[in-house]
Amino acid sequence: MKNELAEKRLFHVKICMKCNARNPWKAESCRKCGYAGLRGKAKESRV
Repeated sequence: MKNELAEKRLFHVKICMKCNARNPWKAESCRKCGYAGLRGKAKESRV
């Protein structure tokens, strides 16, 4: 239960591909720079 809540808090966000700001999941554009290129936060590291 706690693990699921923590995972949701950490990974259920979108990242701006221009300025790397964290945005809410429902965001259409970045809250800092206004850029529309958002991606979901990666759940696994890219090694």
